[in-house]
Amino acid sequence: MWNGDGTVEVNGFRVFYSEVDIVRKIFERHPETATNIRPKNQLVKNAYMNNLLDLIDTICLAPQELTEEELRDAEKTLLELEEVGFELDWLKRKLKELCVKKKKLESRGARVRELDRMIVEQRQVLLALEAELKNEENEAVFDSARLGFDDVV
Repeated sequence: MWNGDGTVEVNGFRVFYSEVDIVRKIFERHPETATNIRPKNQLVKNAYMNNLLDLIDTICLAPQELTEEELRDAEKTLLELEEVGFELDWLKRKLKELCVKKKKLESRGARVRELDRMIVEQRQVLLALEAELKNEENEAVFDSARLGFDDVV
């Protein structure tokens, strides 16, 4: 239902017209999401829905785009929404997956840096060995040269 303030009512929440499809999808895929929500005040309900939409936007970001603080804030927001009656097990799983991906990405980054450091060290060792090999080859050429008459006499 269209309200005169640019919002549409979806499952008891007033959302901006641009968010209608997103909110409908949430309720289609997860009809239990707001069945137990306690606040009755429309402004409070709308604020919680905005928090939910912001949380979903955060979870949609790539792990490298998020700081640890943003992930902690997302977890706090999720808990607050659950405390007022939202059923968000589906979203909690996604947030946990995102946290795991973030940790894997960080440890992979550390491993990549370690491997890169090891490669640099090994290149230096290889360059030193190549220089030593060239020196040995030069000395071998010198040692294998025939002596001339003047060298002997």
